This record gives sequence, C-alpha cells and structure tokens, in this order.
Amino acid sequence: MLPETDGASGPDLEGLARRAVAGEARALEQLCRELQDLIYRLALRFSSDPQAAADATQEILILVITHLAEFEGRSKLTTWVYTIASRYLLRSVRGPVELSVAGPEPFADWIDDNLAAESAGGHDEAEYRLLAGEVRLACTYGMLLTLSRPLRLAYLLGDLVGLPDVEGAAALEISRAAFRQRLARARTIMRGIIADRCGLVRAEHPCRCDRQIDSSIAYGILDPRRPVFSTLPGATAPIPAGTLAAAAHELDLATAIAEAYRSGPDYRAPGDVWRALQQACPALTG
Repeated sequence: MLPETDGASGPDLEGLARRAVAGEARALEQLCRELQDLIYRLALRFSSDPQAAADATQEILILVITHLAEFEGRSKLTTWVYTIASRYLLRSVRGPVELSVAGPEPFADWIDDNLAAESAGGHDEAEYRLLAGEVRLACTYGMLLTLSRPLRLAYLLGDLVGLPDVEGAAALEISRAAFRQRLARARTIMRGIIADRCGLVRAEHPCRCDRQIDSSIAYGILDPRRPVFSTLPGATAPIPAGTLAAAAHELDLATAIAEAYRSGPDYRAPGDVWRALQQACPALTG
C-alpha cells in the first residue's frame, strides 16, 4: 500500500481554489468536500478521539475557507492545508484520550503485562473478528499518542501521509533537517514499542490483537457494545493480521510499522462535519 499522497489523477485542487477565491460557490463546496477527509484522518490519528477529530476538522476547514485568498501557489494546496491543520492541532486542548497515555515506556509495559496466554473466548466468530480489529485500531492509534505532539505530526506527515521532507518541513514550518530529525526520533520511539512485540509487523513477535481483548475490556479501553473505531464512516475490515505480517516481513521495520497504519480503514469525515460547516459558513458553502 502506497503512502496517502494525492495522486495526479485526483481533482485539480489548486484550480478549485482559484475558482473559489474568484467567487464560485460550487468550487468552494467541492474543494471543502475534497479536503475534509484528509483533514479528518490526520486529526483522528493525532487525537485518537473521533469527536475531537470531527470538531478539529470543522475548525480547520473554516480556517482554510477564511484564509484561502492567502494561498499563493508556492506549494501544493494540500501542503498549505496541512500547515493550517498542523498549527491548529499543535495548539489544541489535550483531550482525555490524549492525556490518558503516559508515554512510550508505560504503554509498552501495559502491553507486556496484559497479554493473555491464549486468545479470548466466549465470543462468536463475527464478534471476535470485530473485537480483535477494534483492539488493533485502538492500540495502533493509542501508540501514536506516546509521541510528543511535534514528533507525532512529523511521523504522521512523513511516514503515513507520505510527504517528502521538503513538503513535510513546509507543513510544519521548520527546516528540512529539523523535520528529518523529528521523523527519525519518532521512528525510534515507535520501533522501541513495537520491536519484539507486535505480531502485525513480524509474525514471530508474541503480541496478538485477540490476546489483548479481555484486558482491553477489563480496563475500559474497549466496550464490546459500543466499538469506537469500527463504526466510523469509511471503516472497513483492516487487512488480516496474517497477510499484513507476511508482507511486512519483506520490509524494514520502520516501513513495516508505517504499513501497519496505512493498512487500516480509510476513514471519512462524519456527515456532521459538513452540516456544521454549512451552518457556520452558509454564504461560502452554498
């Protein structure tokens, strides 16, 4: 699976931006619809909180709309949007989900201490698959919260979105050298948690998502009656762990870790984001 950069076959976002600035309401609406999902995916990975991500997406889109005339075309429009999004996310209030993650060492210790000796029982096959998938998503998204905010954004933009260092540095308004240093540091931290643990990236590693189901339920991380990630718009079954591990075995560990994230659901912004945006900016969204 390739990084999530926008392809040449996609819509002409820069052209839509020019038409929107010229006063074409339909172009502005199409532009916002094209941007809302990539903003939401970044915000969701940043916060691991769907409601916080939806709220952030709305606010970031409003900032994009109100500052669109300032886009000078010296970079891709998506890079400019990631700059606005990164500024907002870095300054946003830390929510309870983010505050609940103490750091990489406690996170790794929790995984080790709560790994069951065998797979969870007492669930039918469909529920079992759903719960294992929910654990996988909660764990991988939660793991991102072990990174400091600056490192987290560098990792998200560099390894998951797939921006080259020139664009990543521009989005974070830092030098290319600083961006590479942050990305390297983030990879080191992620590697420290996953190395010798996660069966998603190496088949021989001991941790399996289904062996964390019972402990996740016991600690309130997972509610079998109200799964968080598996019910979001765009949620589909992640690539099976065995298939992913087999493919990841051919990759270096840093790439394999990023692949574990990119193989997850291709989330879309909830419909509430668009409805709230229309209420906030009725004259702009038509």
